[in-house]
Amino acid sequence: MFQCIDGAKINDKLVKNEFVFVTLVTSKKEYDEHLKSLLDSGFKSENCSFVFFNNQDGNIHDPFKSFNHILNHIHANYVIFVHQDTRFIFDNFEQLQNKLDELSKLDPNWAVAGNAGGSYDLQKKFIRITDPTNKNLKTSALPHKVNTLDENFLILKKESLVAFSNDLNGFHFYGTDLCQQAELRGYNCYAIDFHLEHLSSGNKDYRYYQARNRFIEKYQYKLATRFLRMTTGRICLSGSSLFSKLFNNKHILFLLRKSSIYKFISKS
Repeated sequence: MFQCIDGAKINDKLVKNEFVFVTLVTSKKEYDEHLKSLLDSGFKSENCSFVFFNNQDGNIHDPFKSFNHILNHIHANYVIFVHQDTRFIFDNFEQLQNKLDELSKLDPNWAVAGNAGGSYDLQKKFIRITDPTNKNLKTSALPHKVNTLDENFLILKKESLVAFSNDLNGFHFYGTDLCQQAELRGYNCYAIDFHLEHLSSGNKDYRYYQARNRFIEKYQYKLATRFLRMTTGRICLSGSSLFSKLFNNKHILFLLRKSSIYKFISKS
């Protein structure tokens, strides 16, 4: 088949390729079947590298930390974080290249893409997949701009320098985190029309809800209203347009500062 690289043992830059596939492996059998489907679809060592993190003896390698580690060593156009239980039995190497070329023409400012995601509209999802509950599912016209992406298949444009949060952990929400980090850096994210099979529909056990709570708490803190003292002046940053307009009025900002009321509004 082809050589796979243990991500935990990499110390030098990888050979430059079009794609680098990165996978957390808990089952060698599943991973071998995943690799065979890639090979059969034209993803070969001439154009791709394949990196794994060995979790067969337990959840040793956390995606947030492990994936950030490997990003420091990857020399490629695109990094694909993908589940071991995906099968590339529909679309192939050339089709993926074409989809990403089309996306770059549509929006050169994209950083993250995938096959399933959502937006700030709570009523809509944008999905292209076959899984145990959906056969040949395509929910809308694609590509479509999104704000979250599922972790079964995540494509990162390497030149964007976007990475995962350093202060999160666990095995859920890292796709959503990557999208939010991309947005904070001024990039866009998309669900694209690339069809693969995912052998699982997902598992929401207690670890999912623990990760959900950590994710909410992290962004609640990061996005909270705060007042900043710079060497050149003072400003208020807030996700609320009302707070932003109100608290950046120079007269109100002066009163808040003199009365110290801002300390009760701002994040600590």
